[in-house]
Amino acid sequence: MSNVKANFASDEVYDFVVIGSGFGGSVSAMRLTEKGYKVLVLERGKRFRAQDFPKTNWNIFKYLWLPAARCFGIMGINFLDDIMILNGSGVGGGSLVYASTHIKPGQKFFEAEEWAGLADWEAELEPHFATANRMLGVTENPTYWPADHILLDIAKELGQEHTFAPSPVAIFFGEPGVTVPDPFFAGEGPARAGCIHCGGCMVGCQHNAKNTLDKNYLYFAETWGADVRSEANVVDIRPLYNQAPANGRYEIIYERTTDWIVKRRRSVRARNVVVSAGVLGTVDLLLQCRDETRSLPKLSRRLGTMVRSNSEALTGVTARHEGDDFSQGVAITSHFWIDDVTSVEPVRYPRGSSFIRNIAMPLLPTDDGTIWQQLGRFVEYGVKRPYDFLKAKLLPDWARDTTILLIMQTLENRMHLKRGRSVFTLFRQGLVSERDHSLPIPAVIEAGRKVLEGFAARIDGIPQGPVNEMLLNTPSTAHILGGCGIGADESKGVVDVNQEVFNYPGLYVADGSVIPANLGVNPSLTITAMSERAMSKMPKKEEAEEERPLAAPPGFYINNGHHNHSEKLIKRALPLLLVVPAALIAARLLKQKKA
Repeated sequence: MSNVKANFASDEVYDFVVIGSGFGGSVSAMRLTEKGYKVLVLERGKRFRAQDFPKTNWNIFKYLWLPAARCFGIMGINFLDDIMILNGSGVGGGSLVYASTHIKPGQKFFEAEEWAGLADWEAELEPHFATANRMLGVTENPTYWPADHILLDIAKELGQEHTFAPSPVAIFFGEPGVTVPDPFFAGEGPARAGCIHCGGCMVGCQHNAKNTLDKNYLYFAETWGADVRSEANVVDIRPLYNQAPANGRYEIIYERTTDWIVKRRRSVRARNVVVSAGVLGTVDLLLQCRDETRSLPKLSRRLGTMVRSNSEALTGVTARHEGDDFSQGVAITSHFWIDDVTSVEPVRYPRGSSFIRNIAMPLLPTDDGTIWQQLGRFVEYGVKRPYDFLKAKLLPDWARDTTILLIMQTLENRMHLKRGRSVFTLFRQGLVSERDHSLPIPAVIEAGRKVLEGFAARIDGIPQGPVNEMLLNTPSTAHILGGCGIGADESKGVVDVNQEVFNYPGLYVADGSVIPANLGVNPSLTITAMSERAMSKMPKKEEAEEERPLAAPPGFYINNGHHNHSEKLIKRALPLLLVVPAALIAARLLKQKKA
């Protein structure tokens, strides 16, 4: 990765630069453009049309997000010391790869301790949940498939049948495969085609049926004038102190993601910035700005704390013998509550898309022991049950025979993110995790295991879990949350109730990093609603108050619009201050020795 710096000041000045084009970024871009602002969206991933998505997830160059291996796809698989995290990338963010499921969280969310007392959150968010559902085109899945019937049977056995329901999903269920004019926005949106229930939602919908953000929020943002730049990874946000706001209050430095070895850098100025890069992107960027480039040194010390996994477990079952086709349907078709705090959903991939089996392995008799002991048990399992091993890991038709069970909870548990080095960063500076010793995230959710075992028994299946859970006893999640909490002041949060960053006027955060609790349901609807609320607080451009210049804090010097810390100068000068006297002493000693 190049360390080349942006060495010029851009003449481009926007009212708002939005970093990231997921749910928070797309909502922000549309609503700000609608209010008359000049908006630029910077997205690290590539732009995808329906025909650009991979036919199967074995096309890793189009499926995986792993730039170091020249993979610029839609799915990121991130291993940290304490967790495995799945996330999305591309214009439209996580909507390109998510399962399109939108469920409103329960009462516990609105009463979460982290933001309690700051607002009547249920009353404030209620109209924005309605708007989010309308904009995303959410409707109930119309068809149950074999996995749904099995889960319904398990729900009845547990006395939870009353909680079983079809999943609300953002998908167009018109006549399968038939393209029609926009059915959601009175003809003002893009043409759509009816879902064919192929199970391909999480590989990228090739059939124009899934309501990804580029077909609603982002579509209208661009139609109304927003500029969306793909392959643009932001590396720094620099306040422009004591400058006229007309010339911008922040300079955003970004580099071209798809460049190899030397990454070209550019800069752009903005009067305001919305950071919407997802939890991993937002927290990592802001930590770098606070602790490394020191461009935003007054960010709250709460940054990176109280990160949650939605208390999830990713498990699955592969039928030993051909029977029902579990690949049919949309990605998630139903859900129910196992108990008061635990929900479960069946998840599927389309035929031929079995790449995800590479990060799974059959459940072992115990989760205790070192990695070497667990590897030994895995080898022993393969020797004793060779067919199960081959069926789970190698034999064809994995997607046809497999159902993934997504377990989520509302229980409080958490971890923290910071900058550091680990084996997963290849010992370079990067984002690392830290367990919370009082409320650690569990690797195994027992209530979910019982459903997994019940499902496996009903189809003569092989129960499985993520490899990190089996070998390292660490959890997994597809829905990382928190890290930029809402608080009354900087000692309690990173942003205020309007999601504006403390100490930095005009800098906002709008994504999953502001969510204050484990939801127990898929978070995309909540992120959308919270972002709608945040943007509703923004005045129309013609009604906005005159912006004030950013005042430079003590210890900064100003030089052509750029700044730095005096302590940074001292650190750079210190080696010289030490080397010169040492050289003089060495010369004197050498002279005395010769004498």
